[in-house]
Amino acid sequence: MDRLTGTTYTDTAYEEALSWIHSTLRFGSRLGLERVRTLLELLGNPQDKSKHIHVAGTNGKGSVTAMIASALRTCGYRTGMYISPYLEEFRERITLNGHKIPKKDLTALVAEVRQIVESLTESEGEHPTEFEIITALAFLYYARERCDYVALEVGLGGRFDATNVVTPQVSVITTISLDHTDRLGDTVGKIAFEKAGIIKPGVPVVTGAVTDEALAVISERARELGSPLFTVGTSGTHVTWEEVSSTADGQVVNINGPWFQYKNLRVPLLGRHQQQNAAIAVTALEVAERHPAAGAKGPNLDRHAVAAGITRTVWPGRMEVMSRNPFIIIDGAHNPAGALALKDAMSVVPRKKLICVYGILGDKSFEEATSYIAPMCDEMILTLPDTPRALDLGRLKSEVEKYVSQVRVEPDLRKAFDLALERTGPEDALLACGSLYLVGPLRTHIRRRLGMTGPCTE
Repeated sequence: MDRLTGTTYTDTAYEEALSWIHSTLRFGSRLGLERVRTLLELLGNPQDKSKHIHVAGTNGKGSVTAMIASALRTCGYRTGMYISPYLEEFRERITLNGHKIPKKDLTALVAEVRQIVESLTESEGEHPTEFEIITALAFLYYARERCDYVALEVGLGGRFDATNVVTPQVSVITTISLDHTDRLGDTVGKIAFEKAGIIKPGVPVVTGAVTDEALAVISERARELGSPLFTVGTSGTHVTWEEVSSTADGQVVNINGPWFQYKNLRVPLLGRHQQQNAAIAVTALEVAERHPAAGAKGPNLDRHAVAAGITRTVWPGRMEVMSRNPFIIIDGAHNPAGALALKDAMSVVPRKKLICVYGILGDKSFEEATSYIAPMCDEMILTLPDTPRALDLGRLKSEVEKYVSQVRVEPDLRKAFDLALERTGPEDALLACGSLYLVGPLRTHIRRRLGMTGPCTE
């Protein structure tokens, strides 16, 4: 018997619940917040029961969300984290205090939400999208579990994203570059406008998007809404960060803010871009405490606990070291900015040769992303990410061969990894990258081969 709703759980019921969620993908993705607002109202507006830190951005939003959630949890708050997409299992998207939503709870909540969705569709004639339904499920779960805080990651864009129904304590925009240009616009300014859509009147904003074009748009929107703006960068910003050290074992960074300092903060996630992400996460928490939205009470932070929380952050599939003998690294970088960050991060990884398993989506700027990744590789094995959107291997091979002479093609991503592993010596490194749709299934495969368990418990 489920404690949240009083319904009975079975494995079959859980699988049926997941099947129903995924079946709603056929309703596509449509602009507008009316559907999700109507659905949430019928559920009693569960999004109003918790406090939120809302995180958007082209790159880094997942890492920042994970760091914020880890720090709040370490400070003693009952903390939810809502992310997308998942790597290995659907329940990763909705976690509470580092634990995936239990199968029985998800099953029960789906039954409840499904009934309302079907009634709503019959009366209104328009079905909520898959992402809107999943977002509503998350809000309902966190409300039932009396969550103190939710670190809430935007799915796509911001202005019309289903998560954009909350009034958070602070809005965060990490970085902005060209991605999803078919949906968000073909310039940095247009994309910044969509991301800035999460800014709410009087709610402070923290951003690491400090290039002129992006910052101009964000600053103007914050000014229009009377929202205090805090910028994060290496110089000339409200908050600055500087590298102390960066190795394959992690990084150490100093963060200097107007009223706070974090000295020798250890960041476990690899890549110098994670230094900035840590600075953004820390700033968001500090701003939430000192400048919460009007009428709200911010968190009571213990800076030692915040630092410990950042250090304990786990974010699978992003420059994740799966093994050190030999070095096996997986990374979901899928656009040029992410590929450039990956190239920089790999500079600290010791190796004699680098063997790379690589696959990317056809709707990404694969030529530019490949120009960053391929030149650092000695051998590349090209494969297909687990999605119909995967780039044709013939086109990818033609691009990769501009940079690498030893190129093989193996469509099956697990066989591609096994082949790469066979060719990886004890002093070499193996990198699998190009898409989360590649990294997710491979992570499961690698964990089974290495006898590992995941970071998120049942």
